[in-house]
Amino acid sequence: MGKGGSSAPDPPDPEKTAAAASYWNTYDTYGPDGAGVRHGYTDASGQFVQPGGGGRPRQAKQYFESPTERAIREKLNPASVDFTERMIGDNVENLPDPGRVAGRGNVAQDIFDRNYSMMQPAIEQNNDRLISNLQARGLPVGGEAFNEAYGAQQRETQDTISRLAQDANVGAGQEQSRQLAMDQSVRQNAMSEISALMGGVYQAPSKLPNAGGPNIDYAGMANQQFRAQQANAQREQQQRQNTANTIGHIGAALLKSAGDSKAMTGEVDPHWAGNVVQAMPIYEWSYLLGEGPEGDTATHIGPLAEDFHGLTGLSGPRAISVIDYLGLLLAALQGTVNRVEVLENALSNERVH
Repeated sequence: MGKGGSSAPDPPDPEKTAAAASYWNTYDTYGPDGAGVRHGYTDASGQFVQPGGGGRPRQAKQYFESPTERAIREKLNPASVDFTERMIGDNVENLPDPGRVAGRGNVAQDIFDRNYSMMQPAIEQNNDRLISNLQARGLPVGGEAFNEAYGAQQRETQDTISRLAQDANVGAGQEQSRQLAMDQSVRQNAMSEISALMGGVYQAPSKLPNAGGPNIDYAGMANQQFRAQQANAQREQQQRQNTANTIGHIGAALLKSAGDSKAMTGEVDPHWAGNVVQAMPIYEWSYLLGEGPEGDTATHIGPLAEDFHGLTGLSGPRAISVIDYLGLLLAALQGTVNRVEVLENALSNERVH
């Protein structure tokens, strides 16, 4: 920021303003167990750098735990480590294999064999009973009637076996689904435990303070300071300009005092000037805010512009010309000198006589 009174201030640097806002509006946090968050930036080589060196302070928050909180934390931290190790041992090192489905034909054959083995005695008993009945009726083995009855019995048995095979095939599909679901459930449970562990569910409590804090509007503060400095520079410049104008007017009057640069209208009556000065009200006053030169708060003495203009007809009702002011005083002084001279001469004559 420019600080010279004779020049305008420099505007705020956006990068420096942003850096200051980021620096002071972020808080480093520190927990009682050593955990925390530190803010910084990445340099050109990609390394983390924490600002605040050279003794420069930085915003920070630290949590102080009570004796009870500390006792609980010191119990829970080792338990958390032990629990994590147990979880890894149970669910990572001994993670169940993915669910595998056995061949459907093998499952169906197993079901068929198991069910057929339970039905086979009944089938053989039915065949033996049929043969005994046919023989008891006197139907010779191999005869037409015997073969027809025995064939019907065999066809019924084959139908039963076919339905048994079909049911075994359907049951095999259901068994495959059941076994796969069981395997997937066991593995999924283990995977869920691992995900929960890696996702931070199993963590000992850590008392970290909130990293937030009151936000400071550094951009607004920098702009406000800049506008104030800018306004002050403009006031100083205006004051210097006013002073220069006043000096210029006086200088111009002094430079243009030769008779050949003026239209002469006559001499001023010193007696009149003395009467005007004698009748001129003289006040003690100070400028109202914003009416006088910048920084002028002193008490002054002198006439008012409207009184001066009313008694002399010179200048104007709002300002007194320095030339008119000095001219009136010189004329009144001249008249006073003349009067003193007359009085001195009269006093000398009285002494002589």
